[in-house]
Amino acid sequence: MKKKSRQQLTLRSVATIHPGYPFRGKLPVDKDGNAFVVQFRHLVAGEALDDKDGKTLDRVILPGRRRPEYLRPGDILFMARGTRNDAAVVRALPHHTVCTPNFFHLRLKPEAFNLMPEFLSWQLNHVDAQRYFAMCSQGSAAPSVTKTQLGDLPVVVPSLEQQKLMMKVVGAAQREQALLEQLIENRQHMTDAVARHILRPDTTTGNHYE
Repeated sequence: MKKKSRQQLTLRSVATIHPGYPFRGKLPVDKDGNAFVVQFRHLVAGEALDDKDGKTLDRVILPGRRRPEYLRPGDILFMARGTRNDAAVVRALPHHTVCTPNFFHLRLKPEAFNLMPEFLSWQLNHVDAQRYFAMCSQGSAAPSVTKTQLGDLPVVVPSLEQQKLMMKVVGAAQREQALLEQLIENRQHMTDAVARHILRPDTTTGNHYE
């Protein structure tokens, strides 16, 4: 990939796309399993997968002799099945970790050295990409995005400086949202406390508080 200020490419030209580990039927969950597995419930759009010790993940026994394509930092998981088509970048996971086949496992190609995985993940979650994924699933009883459709997704690759700036803006917005949500939660606790004080009778006298 040549260095330019801005490029528009297809996703398949910048990343390899593989389905998750081919589990058949129910997950072989085992507390002494030889691997960890990422499922839909572990992924939150816009948040990196960051669980170095696998405390939130399930252990499984991987059948077969073929070595799985374990997840690495910088990889991206994309939810291909269902109404949620969210993406998340891997920040830190146990070494032997795979994902279920409901995901596509993306890994940047060596020639995509000027593309940040965080920026690509953000772009997959952006409204433009989400509209594209919604169109891919139209008319289907079981919504899903195929490997071909995902690979055809147009991807914009601006300069690294612009990518870093965008991620700083996104990070600031996420921190601001978290603070606002905490303020709202604190205010709700205060409201509940005042309501209890006013509405609940004194258990010793039977009178309402004043």
